[in-house]
Amino acid sequence: MNLAQMKSMVFSITDYNPDVQTYQDEVRRIINEVYDDFFSSRPWTFSQKEIDIYTQPDITVKTAFITTTFPQSNDSHYIENVGAIANDTRNEGSILQISGAGGLTDNGEYFIDSCDDLTHLYVSKKAIYQSPAFTATTIPVTVTSKQRYITLPPDCVEPMGVTVRDPTVTTGPGPFGPITELSRKDDAEMALWIDQVGTPRSWVPYDNLPGGELDVTDFPPMPGDLTVQATKCPVLEGWPPGNYQFYLAYRFRGHIGPIGEPVTLTIPAFVAPGDYYKPRFFTRNTTLSGMHGLHKHIFFNIVNITSNGYGDELIRDMNAYSMLVNPVSTGPGAGTIVGTHMYIPDLNTDMNCPPDYLGGVNRDDQALRTVPRAPDFAEGTYWRIRLHPRPAYYMPIRVRYIRKSNALIADTDTPESPPDTHRYIVYRACEELFTKHNALPQAQLYKQKADNEEKAMAMRWLTQRAANYIKKGFKVGGVGYKPFRRLVQLP
Repeated sequence: MNLAQMKSMVFSITDYNPDVQTYQDEVRRIINEVYDDFFSSRPWTFSQKEIDIYTQPDITVKTAFITTTFPQSNDSHYIENVGAIANDTRNEGSILQISGAGGLTDNGEYFIDSCDDLTHLYVSKKAIYQSPAFTATTIPVTVTSKQRYITLPPDCVEPMGVTVRDPTVTTGPGPFGPITELSRKDDAEMALWIDQVGTPRSWVPYDNLPGGELDVTDFPPMPGDLTVQATKCPVLEGWPPGNYQFYLAYRFRGHIGPIGEPVTLTIPAFVAPGDYYKPRFFTRNTTLSGMHGLHKHIFFNIVNITSNGYGDELIRDMNAYSMLVNPVSTGPGAGTIVGTHMYIPDLNTDMNCPPDYLGGVNRDDQALRTVPRAPDFAEGTYWRIRLHPRPAYYMPIRVRYIRKSNALIADTDTPESPPDTHRYIVYRACEELFTKHNALPQAQLYKQKADNEEKAMAMRWLTQRAANYIKKGFKVGGVGYKPFRRLVQLP
């Protein structure tokens, strides 16, 4: 069943279907809450995902220089002549160790906050060290980039296992099977050397960044952080007249944080012959507090196209479209766009939509509709794992995890689960609605129906026995030991 069919079944069961948009939205919200909770609450076979993530070996540069920041700050520091590290944005969020500095307080470990060009990067001292001010020097220092923590994708609800299974691995140990999971308690009690390098034999999960350091969740978008205006532009860059909503999320150390509230923009129709318009973005300079690397990420939603009335509720990721060149924003906006994707640098406060975004929309909504929808799980929280020892080479590790589902937004959206699980979603949604309206006998009836559906699903779609199965006792007698014991299901 798709979303429209599930809503229709709910309305039929509850015998209530008012032509009120707020109630329609409420039913959709309840269906999505039930679906989301059901999908990721247990290790269903259909909710598990396997991906290969490449490890990053240590990179050492012996000719780096320390430079004071502008504005002066104890929070974010400037390292020059580190091209081998700065030219790969995957190093954002890694650990940078500095040694050989003239000032002893400059030596130590830092987080890489930003790799904005091919020659320099910004770092911040780990919070536990209470970062002192840098001392500018022309004496070369040695810096080493370390991938201590591997960040898992944003749809990861809980990691389940880490292995090396890729038969194409030609460096390091090659395929060697599972890597043993250690809890953070085991890791602390065993006092594993955190800087050991070698072949990984164990992994430790982290549901947040250890040590209390700043993470992307510490920078939620606030009201007024984003303003959007319609600005005149050439015809090949013009957006279709209509209503749009834009959303801001901050990007820090390579990770996208929670999405803020929508900002409405109207692209006007012809005000005068030859007038065409596109969005112009105003954001705040996030470096004024001394923290560098807090970039801006833009999303949009097509509310209504004037010419054909098209509109949807999908939030689309402007960064998901890759441009052919590195565009420079032309007047009246100023500033550049980092790389070949559209995200706004931390220093930039006024920028037009890039000239070659989608190759020039040219007032055609078909181009905008090709932009992929953003993951609705972009909430800024990320699981991380630490391998022990830390790999000394590039190698793919295979991570298996329970993933989060995509929300059902359009009426044609279908749950990412087998068809025989859809009735469970409907019955559980009916239970919630009956409870809300104080129809407790009907709520109890559909709770029982949903529980029965869940038991049937557990028999078929779980990779492990449900928790309400127990082993019955056994006896050893003259006939010998019976190795198989009957499973008894508790009521």
